[in-house]
Amino acid sequence: MSGDIIYDTNFYATLEAEVNAFREALTKRWREEVATAIREGHTFTTGFHRFHAPYGEDLWDYWDPINQIHILYGACEVIAWAQGDQEGEVPSCPGRTSSAEMGSSPAMTYDRDNNEVAVPQNVDCGMNSIMQSVEYWAYGEGSAILSKLPKFDAHDQRAIEGAQQALLAIGGALGLRSAGGSDFSFDPSSNADLINKVDKLIGANGQDADWYLAWTGLAADTFKDGFFASIAPTLGNQAQIAAGIHNLYSARGTIIQEMRSGSLKIVGDASKALDETHVVTTDLNPVWQTFQGMGTALSIGGSWNPVLGAVGASVQLIGIIGQNFAPEAKNTEYAHEIEAVMATLWENLDEQSDDLFSRENDYNNGIHSLRDTIFGIDSFNLEFYDLTENTATGSGSREGIHVNIATVLELADTCFECAEIYEGQLIPKIGDVQAADASLATEDGSEGSADPKVKALVLEYREYLRTACGRLYVAGEQILDAARSYAATDAEHAAAFRTAMADWDEGSAPGHAHDWARDTDRSGWEVPIPGAPSYATDTTPGGADEGGPEYETEATGG
Repeated sequence: MSGDIIYDTNFYATLEAEVNAFREALTKRWREEVATAIREGHTFTTGFHRFHAPYGEDLWDYWDPINQIHILYGACEVIAWAQGDQEGEVPSCPGRTSSAEMGSSPAMTYDRDNNEVAVPQNVDCGMNSIMQSVEYWAYGEGSAILSKLPKFDAHDQRAIEGAQQALLAIGGALGLRSAGGSDFSFDPSSNADLINKVDKLIGANGQDADWYLAWTGLAADTFKDGFFASIAPTLGNQAQIAAGIHNLYSARGTIIQEMRSGSLKIVGDASKALDETHVVTTDLNPVWQTFQGMGTALSIGGSWNPVLGAVGASVQLIGIIGQNFAPEAKNTEYAHEIEAVMATLWENLDEQSDDLFSRENDYNNGIHSLRDTIFGIDSFNLEFYDLTENTATGSGSREGIHVNIATVLELADTCFECAEIYEGQLIPKIGDVQAADASLATEDGSEGSADPKVKALVLEYREYLRTACGRLYVAGEQILDAARSYAATDAEHAAAFRTAMADWDEGSAPGHAHDWARDTDRSGWEVPIPGAPSYATDTTPGGADEGGPEYETEATGG
């Protein structure tokens, strides 16, 4: 196999076909070995890993002295067929005890009871039944191998790639960029619309202005910043979460690819080694690739800062079988002897099984690392400052504060427009991510330790996006209400308000905005799980966020 991703969604059939080819190669080689052993008076192996009949198997008694006469002098047609090209079906041998090739047999011999008996012209040759048994044995060996191989049957790598692209689209809109060392094929395209709009909110008219402190509920109090200060860290953290989930999908896709390609290569190379005409050398192609760097690549927690000072984030992005997983090519040196081939084959299968266990463990540690990091981020830095219990009347002194009505309304309009981007462009892409749910599964199609956690985090991430969307809508409403309140202070302000509102093109916030604006529920993380990380007993989401505890959850005063 090449290093290309296997997109087969009926992979078990492909795997079974490869094992069937192995069965054929093993049957041919094994028949030759058995025929040669019988012809030379040696014993032979009847099984390696296959399931044996509980009471043994009844084979034709080729050790019987009379049958030995046929084997030595009768030019057994089945033995000749097995030692030849084995074309066609197993022949039926007439059982001659003499032949032109081997000469005439002795006239007398001894039977099993040591009685001297005359040698008949023919015996009932059972070599064809032994050859048929060899086929049965080889089939059993193939079945043992097939049961050992990881299946990864219906897993859809294109769906996983689709989920990755959806996450990159979300992350790109939030300012995500590929960090140095990222796999070249994963470079999110930025949605400049959202970034340009939020720049208005965190610029001189937003974070650095005094007007909203006096005229809106968009600050906790006169000593702490509020909604506008939460914009940059929220977008940065949401972008990095998208990247972290993206990398987890890469991990699952890489496990699928590694096991699929490895299975085909391990079995395929064994088939070649069983071919007596195949010259086995030490420079066989790599059997499979193991991605030793997966655990390191998925150590999300220490790779990014949960509190950012600017919009955007630079995160190392990992592709399926990407360079960040540091693939290591493993080679095998199959010997020509059938016993050595089978022994090496099972060594490789055992090693592959160990690799699979390690990869699944890395994948599980990766989701725990990401969840630990997210749990440590305060809602302020994750889904904007909570405005749901604020008033629009402000908490500071209004004396000496002069407001440009048009500027204030532009900020309100921008909040609405940002909310609409969240609702119309970002949140729906979670459905594209979930389209790969069925492929987040272990080799037998069931959910492992990590897969349900990844799916749950995708749903939780959608709630962060919804909360942010709702809070943007609420912020727009509160800024609009603040402008209306300011306009009521005198006729000049009222006229400016009416003029600015003449071009107002935003409708009211949707009915679900206030429901979405509530904190995302993270109580499900607190359920004690044996062996779970620190968040399992931590009842304070955001407690590890250095910036979070400095902010209150709602405005004071009114």
